[in-house]
Amino acid sequence: MAAAQQSVSTQLIQLAPTVGEHHSTFSKSYQDFFAAVFDHEALDPKTRAAVALCAALMQDREETVRSFLAAAKRLGLKNEEIGQIAGIVEAMKLDALQRPAVQAVASSAKKANTCC
Repeated sequence: MAAAQQSVSTQLIQLAPTVGEHHSTFSKSYQDFFAAVFDHEALDPKTRAAVALCAALMQDREETVRSFLAAAKRLGLKNEEIGQIAGIVEAMKLDALQRPAVQAVASSAKKANTCC
């Protein structure tokens, strides 16, 4: 199997040896952490795939979503389940967008009721 091609930024990092060394350490640590999380058996594979898909949808990165969607389908998630996961993510995104507006209204109402 051929090694994955390094990104341009990873190639450029090597121009600064100390940064490159830290990057290599970080990359190895990240890969170890990722493997430990996905190999851990507290969640059954289908649930783990659903959670990973949810996280990928929250990141809103198409390539990551496609990857985790394919894995979820291989592990048996049905279209109805995937649709509900996407709906939950969308609801949470909309909730996050609404919160600053709600907090701003509450804050200005609090200031309006303050005397002197």
